[in-house]
Amino acid sequence: MAAASFAPARGERSPLLFLLLLLGASLGASSPPPSAAAKLGCWFVEEAGGGGRGAGSVMPSDLRHRRALLVLPPPGQRLAEAALEPDLPAEVEPGLAFQLLDPSGTLWSGKEAGARPRWEGAALSGPGEAEVACEINPYQPREAHVPWAAGLVGQKGCPRSLEGRWVIATIQNPEVDFGVSSILHQEGPLPGKPEASRVAVATAVLSVFTRTPRLESRLGQDVLLDCGFSAPATAFSVEWRHQHGGAGQVILAYDGATQHMAMSEEGARLFLDPGSSNVSLQLQGAQVRHEGTYICSVYLPHLQAQQAVELKIVQPPKVTLRPVPFPVPLNTHTDLACEITGYYPQSVSVVWKWHSPGTPQKVLLETWESGHRQAPDGTYSFTSFARLPAVQPGDQGGSYSCHVSHVGLSQAGLQKSLKLNVAGSSVPSVEDVIGLFLVTFALLGFLQVLSQRASAEKKETTMMTSEPSDQSPPPDPSQPAAPPPEKNQGGSKRRLSGLGSSSPGPTPK
Repeated sequence: MAAASFAPARGERSPLLFLLLLLGASLGASSPPPSAAAKLGCWFVEEAGGGGRGAGSVMPSDLRHRRALLVLPPPGQRLAEAALEPDLPAEVEPGLAFQLLDPSGTLWSGKEAGARPRWEGAALSGPGEAEVACEINPYQPREAHVPWAAGLVGQKGCPRSLEGRWVIATIQNPEVDFGVSSILHQEGPLPGKPEASRVAVATAVLSVFTRTPRLESRLGQDVLLDCGFSAPATAFSVEWRHQHGGAGQVILAYDGATQHMAMSEEGARLFLDPGSSNVSLQLQGAQVRHEGTYICSVYLPHLQAQQAVELKIVQPPKVTLRPVPFPVPLNTHTDLACEITGYYPQSVSVVWKWHSPGTPQKVLLETWESGHRQAPDGTYSFTSFARLPAVQPGDQGGSYSCHVSHVGLSQAGLQKSLKLNVAGSSVPSVEDVIGLFLVTFALLGFLQVLSQRASAEKKETTMMTSEPSDQSPPPDPSQPAAPPPEKNQGGSKRRLSGLGSSSPGPTPK
């Protein structure tokens, strides 16, 4: 990397270049008024000994905190240091007020008029100092010792000089979903000009930012952990590390020197397009084990900055009441069970309530719970029990309910209710009366349809039997034919009658 890309001490440049820089600074200082700059109060934190390392390990009590100030001029502009001094707070010591030059515009919402620093957000009317956390620390450029960044030092374009004062500014504002860490290189005094100004000018060389400092995800969803950076055009490496429960591991690493990528997490994907500064990480099908802190680190030759993204897995519970309504004998107790399953994280609360007709709701006090059970996917389940008081006739139609509160639910929580039926109750409920009426109405309609159908069939049968027959039925071919009748039927009858007499008549003489 060329020395000019890292903004080294101005004294190393040619006289002509110095004149051009002075001219540009004077023009930039005269254009915007000091009021156009955004200001952010910070803490300058360093070791109590001024950054010495001879005392061994440093405890938090060995750190020194001093008030500092960041002044961010509009993109592409620079303010005169002398014009800023009258507005500096008295508690800010000389050299701890920094005019932050951001050539890439990473810290601004845009380059148009009316743009705001990203840490403020469009919804804030003021500078938002109460919500923003800002800390500035001394920084010492050094080579990276991780394997996927060790090869960057020998790349073409590495800086030849890293002299001067370096600091790193970390700004966090989760309320507007923005966090950034910027490595700043402070300008040295010009040749022949003593450094008398209380305002130091520092240029952002490497800025790593995120627009998702805090994320929540349901089980099975794809999650995008946002991370980007701005830096000079040079080789870079990326590392994503996952930390949770005191343990950590690198889940993805990109070696910019060899352009090789290694990953240990199945389903992880790095957004790394040529010419793009987007190094976001995507996790496919989020599970409970994915919860934790993800650290996005970007390595340049001798420089490193990072941002953290907090991922929480939240899965709302499912609630089931049992047993289903059944007749409960009078003057007996009823045990109820509320099953809460498939939720994460573990914290959950349950309240039982009983509502009898004509009385206000009551909280049931005789309750107990089972132990928490954890499923293979990491979600939890448990059962809450409650005992109703002895059932009375007036409890018919009452309801019992299980109220569940969990971080995955809305503020109102989740409620499941069931009706109580009292066996032998003399006073039917409104639902019972309506149901009986509907059944009776349906039965009457069914009987009426059957009666109409039977009447129609009977009428049709009567009409068929009452009609006269115009023709005799055809003879049956299986029966023998009858003999033809005689002509003198009268004589025949007399002979037959004579033959039938038991005593003979008188003999003619």
